[in-house]
Amino acid sequence: MSEQYLSDFEMGYNYTRKRYAGRIATYSTEYILELAQAFWLKEGSTAELSRGMGFYYLQTGVKKLLLESNDKRQSGKVHNNTNG
Repeated sequence: MSEQYLSDFEMGYNYTRKRYAGRIATYSTEYILELAQAFWLKEGSTAELSRGMGFYYLQTGVKKLLLESNDKRQSGKVHNNTNG
């Protein structure tokens, strides 16, 4: 879809995804979720753009949190299997 037909929310989301997708994995989950909150709470004329950016961070933070949780769960299963 052409960029000129996107909503402000979509433009914010796409900009953040393109700009930070490669390095966001280096940030802690807590920091990513703090960014999400900060952008999500923005008010004023750029609020929808900011909310799009915040939604990207929220989505990314939740995905990272789920992966971390799954890794911990799997490492616990491996540990339990080796003990008997």
